Amino acid sequence: MFQKPLPDFTIQDTYPVCINYIDDAGIKQYMVDIQDHVYSQSEKYLDLIRQSKLEELDIPTIFNIPMDVNGKRSKTHENNWFVKLYKYYFSKNEQRYVDANQFYNRIKLDGVVNNNSKRCCYCNNNKIEVVDHFLPESKYIFLAVNPINLVPACEECNDNKLAYSPSRTEPVLVHPYFDVIDNISWLDVQIAERVELKDEKKYIYVFEYFVKDLVECPIDIQRIKKTFEKLKINDNITFDAQNFFNTELIYELNDPEELGELTDQVLALHFRKKSQKLIVQGYGINHWKVALYKMLSNFSNFSYFKENPL
Repeated sequence: MFQKPLPDFTIQDTYPVCINYIDDAGIKQYMVDIQDHVYSQSEKYLDLIRQSKLEELDIPTIFNIPMDVNGKRSKTHENNWFVKLYKYYFSKNEQRYVDANQFYNRIKLDGVVNNNSKRCCYCNNNKIEVVDHFLPESKYIFLAVNPINLVPACEECNDNKLAYSPSRTEPVLVHPYFDVIDNISWLDVQIAERVELKDEKKYIYVFEYFVKDLVECPIDIQRIKKTFEKLKINDNITFDAQNFFNTELIYELNDPEELGELTDQVLALHFRKKSQKLIVQGYGINHWKVALYKMLSNFSNFSYFKENPL
């Protein structure tokens, strides 16, 4: 989880462009007539997120979709068009919808050309592949094409998040545009297990990432923990961490021509410098590799990684 720059365009830019594509004159007029309500809800969103009270965002009855005779949402009601604006035009990569789709692409690019910025705003690991609705469009239909509710993410985090909605009992997830936690070291890692592979006469190391219990944090630490848990970020990053450690780093630690002959003190300093270098390069203090190097920099006995199975 790390902060992304807020898009430099608003719902007042995206909404009119999208509804202009609607062919049905009656539906188009309906969407024009309701736009002031859409803009009003956008202002409420901004006000509440800045107060850390986004769970209080209401859904005015004007945005309700009535039930049909089968007890399901009516598929013919005009309010269905809020989600259709996103599906048919905003996210549609076709030349005829380029005026709307350009906004989608600009969110994915997040206004930066640096490759380090192309990582998912949630896991800070996988590459950006989709645009995620921070509050689900299925519930908050008026936010379907609102830039403040659309964030660049990877498919894995997007799938794990599903249609999560905050409530009085469920915290608001960390918002990539409004929650500043980049300067707080909240991610940590520990060795969960050392597994012996008898046939290969070696060990493999299993890691577990977690959110620290911080006394001081710019936002409620439970929001960070909920985001980490809901999006299954540990599962996401431990795969890469374990692959990196068990296929590369462990061999360097045992190779006399690499790190094998260094003393424990020198090795600890080496990993401390590696973590600092990654931070300078733009990975951030909460990247999985930074946390891994920090953990190793606190080791006082590296012989643990140089033992062979009996």
